Amino acid sequence: MPANLSPEYSDAEKEYKAAKTPDEKLLCLQKMLSAIPKHKGTEKMQADLKRRIAQSKEKQDAHSKKKGLSFRVKPEGGGQIALIGPPNSGKSALLNALTHAEPEIADYPFTTREPMPGMTLYKDLQIQLVDLPPVSADHCESFVFDNIRGSDGALVVLDLAASDPVSDLEQILELLDQKKIRLIPPEETPEVTETGEVSIRSILVFNKSDLDPDGELLELIKEMLEIPLPIEVVSTKVQDTLNTLPKKLFDLLHIIRVYSKHPGKPPDMDAPFSAPIGTTVLEFAALVHKDFAEHFKSARIWGSAKFDGQVVQKDHVLEDEDIVELSI
Repeated sequence: MPANLSPEYSDAEKEYKAAKTPDEKLLCLQKMLSAIPKHKGTEKMQADLKRRIAQSKEKQDAHSKKKGLSFRVKPEGGGQIALIGPPNSGKSALLNALTHAEPEIADYPFTTREPMPGMTLYKDLQIQLVDLPPVSADHCESFVFDNIRGSDGALVVLDLAASDPVSDLEQILELLDQKKIRLIPPEETPEVTETGEVSIRSILVFNKSDLDPDGELLELIKEMLEIPLPIEVVSTKVQDTLNTLPKKLFDLLHIIRVYSKHPGKPPDMDAPFSAPIGTTVLEFAALVHKDFAEHFKSARIWGSAKFDGQVVQKDHVLEDEDIVELSI
């Protein structure tokens, strides 16, 4: 099938060839991936672009480490989600409640001075949360925006009982807009525009719900909100309010869990691969090993196939919890 590349892709490719810095090249690669038509004829090109983007990010991380302390958190697990919020919104307490991380937690503002990662668990998949210093007009480090741009999703954490949480949110959106970062609902598709603007799937998290037992503050805030992001209401002091968050994080990432199986052996159900929704068998093979995509002969599927162990084509689209056996 011909690739039928769009003019937008061709323009991004020309920009890539003309790019001089690693940051410019990475931005162009992301624009190429966003613009490339999604069909069977471009599967290998999509996989190659994803590989080149990953390599580019790894090189930048390595370069940062050579220069000294890096404040860009290396992604781990099924995806990286940034915790964004004003001072004293309870981001650090939320990180502590959902992960084993132990950030400094205090009542005074700007307690968090550098990124603090932690891993939370959704079933058998680790998801990385990164608590960032506050986004505030008074003071905000540039690395905060670097981490947000590089994340797979964001939780905007607001204090439900603050004097004006709506104003806090508007200030955050304004500062993000200045850095060409746009927050979008989870169902929308992230893009990188020609001007370098990136969009991040996001959820609004109103924290400290224990201070609003009747929900009156929440209803008032909802009436004033103008941003179409979904809302989660939690309290780090009430565990029941946190129990559904891991599933929300998993859904925010738009990924599936896929398990590998060696011929004649049981599947490895302890360490799933995470892959974007819509991933094909061919793309999964490249995740398992870079040479598999070119050399594997057949694949058998347990899960989304019509029957267990069915032999499927390379363009078969995988679903969450599928088990895949690749034969070389």
